[in-house]
Amino acid sequence: MIDTEQLLIIFLITAVGGFIQRVTGFGFGIFVMLFFPHIFKTHTSAAAISTFVSSCISAYNAFIYRKNIPYKSNVPLVLSALITIPVAVRLSILVSGDYFNKALGVVLIILSVYFLFFSDRIKIKPSVKNGIISGGIAGILTGLFSTGGPPVVLYLVNAFSDNLSYFASTQFFFGLTGIYSTIVRAFSGIINSEVLVFSAVGFVGSIVGNLFGKSVFDKLNKKRLRQIIYIGMIISGIIMIV
Repeated sequence: MIDTEQLLIIFLITAVGGFIQRVTGFGFGIFVMLFFPHIFKTHTSAAAISTFVSSCISAYNAFIYRKNIPYKSNVPLVLSALITIPVAVRLSILVSGDYFNKALGVVLIILSVYFLFFSDRIKIKPSVKNGIISGGIAGILTGLFSTGGPPVVLYLVNAFSDNLSYFASTQFFFGLTGIYSTIVRAFSGIINSEVLVFSAVGFVGSIVGNLFGKSVFDKLNKKRLRQIIYIGMIISGIIMIV
C-alpha cells in the first residue's frame, strides 16, 4: 500500500531534481538516485521511476523550447545513442559496474576541472562526426551505468553559443533516449501500476522544481552557465566515486 508520507518525500526529491535539471540541463537522475534506491523495494523500480520522470520532464522542456532545437546537429547524437544503448545493456551483465563507475567518476572530475579552467581554449563544432562520437559514448555509459549525460553535456555546451540552444538540445536528447529506455523496461515487465503512480507524483514534483529553476536559468550568461555545469559534473564525479 502506498502511504502519503512516501508520496510527499518523492514529490520533494523530484522537485529538487527538476530544479537542478532546469538550471543545468542535466542532473535529475544523478540527484534522485541518491535517494530512490533507499525508498523503493528494488533498484530496477528506482531506476525505472527515475528514467520515466526524467524523460517526461525533458520531453516537456523540449516541446516548450522546440523552436530552439538545432535538429540537424542533434539527430546524429540521438541516433548513435539509440544504437549503442541496447548493446551496452547486454554488456552490462558481464561488467562489474562498481569499478567502472568509480573510474568514470575520476575521468569526469578531471575533464570538468580542465573544462572549467581552460574552456575558452576548447572549440567543439556541432558536426555529424562529433555528434556520433558523443552520442555513442553516452549510449554506452547509459547502458552500462545509467550515467550517459556527461558526454552529451560536454559536447552541447561547447557546440552552441547560446544558452537556449544548449538547453533545448539536452532536453531533446534526454527526452528521446529516456522514453526509449522506458519502452525497453516496459517490454521487460518492469513498468507496473506502482511505478506509474510514483512516476506521476514525481512528474508533478519535477514540474514545480522546473518552474523555479527557469527563473534562475534565465538570469545566467553563457560563461556562468558553463561554470555551474562543470562544478555540477565535479560533484557528480565525486558521488560516483564515493
